[in-house]
Amino acid sequence: MPKERIEHADAESFKDAMSHWASGVAVAAVRDPDGGRVYATTATAFASASLKPPLVLLGLGAGAQVLPFLDRHARFGISILSASQRRYATIFADPFPVGATPFAASGTPLLPNALTGLECSVHDLVPAGDHRLVLGLVLAVRPGPAEPPLIHYRRAYTPLV
Repeated sequence: MPKERIEHADAESFKDAMSHWASGVAVAAVRDPDGGRVYATTATAFASASLKPPLVLLGLGAGAQVLPFLDRHARFGISILSASQRRYATIFADPFPVGATPFAASGTPLLPNALTGLECSVHDLVPAGDHRLVLGLVLAVRPGPAEPPLIHYRRAYTPLV
């Protein structure tokens, strides 16, 4: 019996369709354990995954700077951005390492004045097409200022109106 061919949407149609899903903007960051340098990437594929235990889900493209450092149990930070932190979203969307960063010299790398900072450790890594899904166990929550969030909608950063 012949196998049924499964059709799927082309990449551009899928990206356009998903651009209608508004999401918050976060920066995922990890410290290189050998040199202490911080690598970070902007992420919009981010969500809570579980309450008990507290888990978050982060989708990262294969070229994300942080991916080589996210092995099992590695520590990383998630900074949820405010509308006033749009510049960070743009800087860390660049696939190449940046120069000086606003992260502290030690500890879990979190951006100053983020709406919320989450200190996490890698709970699991799951291949997903051209991305990798990172399940992070939330070890600590660092609340920030009460400001409007930065939103990603229709392939652009926008403040919540």
